[in-house]
Amino acid sequence: MRKHISILIAVLIAVSCSSDRSSIKGSIEGLEKGKIILKHLAYNSQEVVDTLIAEDGKVSYKFKTRSNSPEFYYLYYKDNKIASFVVMPGESIKFSTDTLGKKIICEGSEETLLMQEIEKDADMVAMRYDSLVNAKQMSDISGDTATSRSIGYQLGSLYVKQKQRAIKHLYTNPYSITNIPLLYQKFPNELPLFADARDILLFRRVCDSLIVKYPTSPYVTNLKDEVEKQERYMALNDRIEGANVAGHPDITMPDVNAKERSLSDLAGKVIVLSFWSSQDVNQKMLNQDLLQLYQKYSGRGVEIYQVSVDTDKTLWARAVADQNLPWISVCDGMGSSSIGVISYNVSKVPSIFVIAKDGNVVARDLFGPKLESVVSGLL
Repeated sequence: MRKHISILIAVLIAVSCSSDRSSIKGSIEGLEKGKIILKHLAYNSQEVVDTLIAEDGKVSYKFKTRSNSPEFYYLYYKDNKIASFVVMPGESIKFSTDTLGKKIICEGSEETLLMQEIEKDADMVAMRYDSLVNAKQMSDISGDTATSRSIGYQLGSLYVKQKQRAIKHLYTNPYSITNIPLLYQKFPNELPLFADARDILLFRRVCDSLIVKYPTSPYVTNLKDEVEKQERYMALNDRIEGANVAGHPDITMPDVNAKERSLSDLAGKVIVLSFWSSQDVNQKMLNQDLLQLYQKYSGRGVEIYQVSVDTDKTLWARAVADQNLPWISVCDGMGSSSIGVISYNVSKVPSIFVIAKDGNVVARDLFGPKLESVVSGLL
């Protein structure tokens, strides 16, 4: 009896282990034998998973997905992407394609079929785009301005219609993981389909839908981070452009003496909020410009609050001392995770924000004479 139970347990374990392994199996027209590269999409870059050997034009591969949510995989023959898959754990996908990826047929995955629709539409747009561009070039050469202008309108219409179809896909399939690559799809001239500031609403809609169905998906969590970052950036831009939002985000960080220094302590003054890295030699020159500004206007109510994005506070403190920086210098050693960086959505250094006496951010990333002109105008 115990022997039978052991055998049963072993069978159940084997079934369980095999059930969470995914597989792709198919044929490649025009290829008798050759190497096929399987790649995995790690959000914004593709990583090689394995090299498959096609025998008699057939290939088969079993693998375990990296998460419990859908993942994107691609097959490449030489430099050509010949198939795209959206794979769920335990899913078995059958396909047929050719060495150029023009005759792809799949079954066994609804998400993969949706991905095929997106890629097929993009291919058709690319063909139409190339045709119109060639025709426009011929018209320009011949001096036929009327035809050239007409083709220009057709190119614009092609872009608008592709975006409309993409939006329809987003609304028709709100819980499809294929919506994420669709959000980042580009027109053949590299213009993003969703580049308008208002498109952040679509990004948020997709994110809110997918986070419910796939809360642990790396693709979804990365999308969520990007959406929140973009929303912070837009909110800050609204302030800069004179929206009806008063004030600025307050931050409190330690200075070189470990004393907590708050931006709000400078209320009523014109503040130059500077983000920098002490390890960038070029930014030492920027500090020289700021020093001239500080020496000229500090007696008239101008203050500089400088945030370092360094992770080594010792090197930062040494740089502050070596450069004899007289203003408030702070650093929490958190780098890109610093409260200052997050609060002001800083994506690069140097970055500068000018805060008026009333507490409103009035300018960003001005340097040299332009910065001085704005600062002096606020006094």
